[in-house]
Amino acid sequence: MTKNVVTIKSSKKNRDLKKLFKKNWNSKFKKLLNVKGAILFRGFKIENINEFNSIVKSVHKKILNYEEASTPRSKVKGKVYTSTEISPKVEIPIHNEMSYASKFPNNLWFYSSVVAKKGGQTTIANSKKIYDQIDTKIKREFEKKKIMYVRKYGYGLDLSIERTFNTKNKKKISNYCKKNKIKFKWESANKLITWKINNFSYYNKDIKSKIWFNQAHLFHNSNYDKKTRFLFNKIYGKGNFPRDTKFGNGKEIPILYLKKIRKVLEKNSINVNWKPSDILVLNNLMISHGRRRYAGNRKVFVLMTNDK
Repeated sequence: MTKNVVTIKSSKKNRDLKKLFKKNWNSKFKKLLNVKGAILFRGFKIENINEFNSIVKSVHKKILNYEEASTPRSKVKGKVYTSTEISPKVEIPIHNEMSYASKFPNNLWFYSSVVAKKGGQTTIANSKKIYDQIDTKIKREFEKKKIMYVRKYGYGLDLSIERTFNTKNKKKISNYCKKNKIKFKWESANKLITWKINNFSYYNKDIKSKIWFNQAHLFHNSNYDKKTRFLFNKIYGKGNFPRDTKFGNGKEIPILYLKKIRKVLEKNSINVNWKPSDILVLNNLMISHGRRRYAGNRKVFVLMTNDK
């Protein structure tokens, strides 16, 4: 329901989004993004990735590479990536981009090139509302114990080491982990286990409030379907998965906690129905996002920026 998002439509006189940004980005849209968290630009003449890339670069200088990747994506132009390349039959739960990682983007820019025949909406949710609605007891426990993200590489069942760290060099990967406070263990030359402890929430200074900011529910083994869980248990051994989450002290997260959190996420999810050439910009420190299942071809591209 795009009516729940601030929508800026083109006019007959002005379909040039870069020109509009030159006049209004700093004085209007930048402030609006920090207040509302999501803006949809619709009806502007954006014919390809080159134009999308140029538009974003006209207002942002700090454009990020996808490091500490958790989902398969392809770099297509400069630092423009495809949106997550997983099966259209799989729904991507609401989450804040790279909230599991050492560094995360402030803003996300999505460009819709081809709209799915059915489904494929991007879902968004207000992360402050999510935080406020999560059971107080659950919040207290997560805030105290934090979240441990456990990842295993080199088994051919998840992202490769190279795709996650953008290098095969063992020394560079080890140095990256040390620099970013990621505990790690090389089980062999090509097999690596990492443990990263992050917070459950993030304090947003602009709105003077904590927001829900993690991917405990997404990395947790309960997010796998039964067939995938069976496969992983068979290959890794019972209770071992290529990625998982625990409390920061290594204790198991109660499934009931995650079920309650997932209910809050779905309750707050809003569908953004795409049209060709739409651009959706999200403040990652206010708005979380996901994706509905879809049928047919769908092409959405993303740029991540780190300046406000």
